[in-house]
Amino acid sequence: MEKTYQVYKDRADFYLIYIKEAHASEGARPSREVKIAQHKNYAERLDAAAGCVADLKLSMPLLIDDMKNTVGDAFHGHPDRLFILSPDGTITYRGERGPWGFKVDEMRAALKKLVGAAP
Repeated sequence: MEKTYQVYKDRADFYLIYIKEAHASEGARPSREVKIAQHKNYAERLDAAAGCVADLKLSMPLLIDDMKNTVGDAFHGHPDRLFILSPDGTITYRGERGPWGFKVDEMRAALKKLVGAAP
């Protein structure tokens, strides 16, 4: 995803939206690789998001969902999902729910159709 951002960032706006933990350490299906507890308050969510960005070396702009999970719920983003919105706000690409639906190559092809080939 970061690579796609670097290629297209001058022709499209990108936002990573950090939502509730999909595999919180105390949840029914905890992640084996990353140990993050479900956020109890917004400060914990901010800390987890900052750690994610740093660990993955992401440079795209980061937005953080509220504690009511407004964005995650509205876009059915849990556990992760890719979207492309046209300049008028129409959803032109809606990836399937992750992790199996998190197909960056498919999203990149849709983005290429919308904004043209990479320089």
